[in-house]
Amino acid sequence: MPYYPIFVDLQDQGVLVVGGGEVAERKIRDLLTYACRISIASPRLTPYLKELVDRGEVRLIDLDSLDESLDAVVMVIAATDDPALNSRIASKAKARGILVNSVDQPLDCTFIMPSVVKSGGLQIAISTGGKSPALAKKIRGELEGIFGPEYASLIELLGLIRRELLSRGKPSSDNKIIFQQLVHSPLLDLIKEGDIKGVKRTLSSFLGYEFPVEAIVNRVF
Repeated sequence: MPYYPIFVDLQDQGVLVVGGGEVAERKIRDLLTYACRISIASPRLTPYLKELVDRGEVRLIDLDSLDESLDAVVMVIAATDDPALNSRIASKAKARGILVNSVDQPLDCTFIMPSVVKSGGLQIAISTGGKSPALAKKIRGELEGIFGPEYASLIELLGLIRRELLSRGKPSSDNKIIFQQLVHSPLLDLIKEGDIKGVKRTLSSFLGYEFPVEAIVNRVF
C-alpha cells in the first residue's frame, strides 16, 4: 500500500517519544528542529537525553501515566527495544486517532519517517514505502551532493521577494510570470559562486530598479 506524502506543522504541538536509547535520541534530535513540545517516557535515558530533560527542553513522564499523556499529543514515536511494548503503545495511539510511528514495526505505524535532505527551507523526502530504508538513505546521500547550501540562500531570497510582490496587490498572473523567470534565471549559480553583485543585477533586471532589491539581498547575505 502506498503512503500519502505530507509535511506536518509541529510547532507548539505535543509529541511523545517512548524509549530512551540511541534510536529515541536520534528521533528527538531531529524533532528539536521543529519547535514542538517533546515528552519522553523511559526509565533509562542516554546522557544526551538526560541533559535535555535536566535543561527543561524535553519533559520526562512516567510510563504509568502514558494514557493521560496521550491526550496532549498529536504524534507518538514508539522507540523502545521491546516490540510488544511498542505494539501496545501504537494500539493506544491508534485508538485515539493519533499519528504513530513504531520503529522497525511498519504494521504498527500510521506513518513512516522518510529519509530527508535538508538545505535551509528546502526539504526533500525520500521513501521506499518502508521496504528498504537503506536504499532511501543511499539516495539521500546522493541528493545531498546535489542540493548544497546555495539552495538554502536561494529559497530564503525567493521567499522574501514573494512576500514583497504579494504585498503590492498585483494580479497573480503577473506575479506568476516573475516567479517563473526568477526560478529559471542564473540566480542559483550566482549564489553558488558568491557573486552577490550579480545576484542584485539579475533581480533588478526582472523586478525593476524601484524594487527594494538591495535591502532584501542584504537580509539574506
